[in-house]
Amino acid sequence: MKIDFIAKAGWGLLIVLAIVFVIAQLIWGFSWLLWCIFILFACLFRSSTINHIADSNTIIAPIEGKIKCIKTSSYKELGECIEVQIINNITHQGAIVAPLPMDIEETRIRHGIFLCPFMKNTHLMGERMLFLSRSKGKQWALRIIFGALNRKTHLNEFGHHLNHGQNIGFMFDGSVSLLLPKDTRICVNENDKVRVGALIGYLNP
Repeated sequence: MKIDFIAKAGWGLLIVLAIVFVIAQLIWGFSWLLWCIFILFACLFRSSTINHIADSNTIIAPIEGKIKCIKTSSYKELGECIEVQIINNITHQGAIVAPLPMDIEETRIRHGIFLCPFMKNTHLMGERMLFLSRSKGKQWALRIIFGALNRKTHLNEFGHHLNHGQNIGFMFDGSVSLLLPKDTRICVNENDKVRVGALIGYLNP
C-alpha cells in the first residue's frame, strides 16, 4: 500500500487554503491558526493507493473502518448472499477502492439525505450507490452509502472495468457493503477494525 496522502476530492479546497495562507502571511505574518486548519484538512483528505495484490481471488477491504455486520442477505439480482458492512467515520481514511477486479454490469444511484451511518433507516433514505459487478464469472455487488459529513458524492470517473484495488472515490463518513456469493470464504469477524486493502476473504473459483 502506497500513501498518496491527498485524495483528488481535497485538491481544490487545499489549494484555496494554501493561497489564503500565503496571502495572510504576506499581509499579517505567520498564522498558526491557518496553518493548523490547513494541516487538519490535509489529514482529513489523506488517501492510499493499493500497489500490488498477489492473488486475484483475494477480497480486500474497500475502505478503512469497523466491520459492523456479517450476515446472510437476499438481494433481487443476486439471490442469497453474504453481506459484509464496513462503517467509516471521519477519523478513518476515506479512500474507497475496488475490493476485486470489477466488470461493472449496472450502476444505480439513489439520491437521498446525507445521514449518520448508524441511523436505522440510512440504507433506505441515505445518498447511496450500488455497483452490480462480476468477477471471475461470479456476480456480486458493492453498495456505498454516504454519511452526514459529506455534501456530495466524491467518485472518480471510470468505465465498466475496475482493476483490483483501483481507487473509486472518497468519503468523510458512511458505510460500504459487499454483497458476495454465499460460498465466499470470509476471514474477518464483526467489530474487527480493518485498513483499506486489508484481507476480507477469498472468492471461491
